[in-house]
Amino acid sequence: MYKKLLIIALVATFFAITGCGNKMWDDTKKTTSKTYDYVFDRAPTARSYHDEASIPIIKVNYQAADVLAQNVTGNELTANSPIYMKIFKNAQDSTDDSVFGLVITQQVGDRLVQRDIHLKKGDPKPEEYLLPQNMDMKKYDSPVEYTTGDLPPRAAMLDGHYVIGDQYVYVTALITRLDDNVIISGHNWTVPLSDNVRLLLNKPMPEKGMEPTVKNQFEDK
Repeated sequence: MYKKLLIIALVATFFAITGCGNKMWDDTKKTTSKTYDYVFDRAPTARSYHDEASIPIIKVNYQAADVLAQNVTGNELTANSPIYMKIFKNAQDSTDDSVFGLVITQQVGDRLVQRDIHLKKGDPKPEEYLLPQNMDMKKYDSPVEYTTGDLPPRAAMLDGHYVIGDQYVYVTALITRLDDNVIISGHNWTVPLSDNVRLLLNKPMPEKGMEPTVKNQFEDK
């Protein structure tokens, strides 16, 4: 009886050890394979040539508008101060007639309205480029100091431009007070150059494929 129990116990122990050994060998083989690939540069050297942006551009532009709004304080503009808008332009190409600049401007402007900023259509009036007449300018040493105290509504301009890079569009926006040309808010942000953005920019889409990130062969000179 005891001899049978001993044989069964030995057989169970053998299979348990064999199972653990196989698992250890599999784990070791995987680790060794990864190490071999790393040491001998056999790891994959390709990446997607053009990745789709996972975040809609409206979300990126809304976040940028939030920063612009936060930088505007009551000492710089009153609650009733109008802000005019210019359509964002391509800083590299003045002939760019794509709708990208219009879309960026509209999305930033919409978000500013949601943040209680008063946007105004059309062009500023000539008098909005002048300092308010009811301000005692003799009290101040520089135009920047005109921002203190109870201010009448003073107009400003939202303007911006963009630069098209390889994988991103770099956008810059400024809010400038008209009567003294003081920049009261500014922000820079990037928009991923996805297929949708390329369509807005009238840019041809590159062929999708794989592009090596490192050279894996030598060239004869």
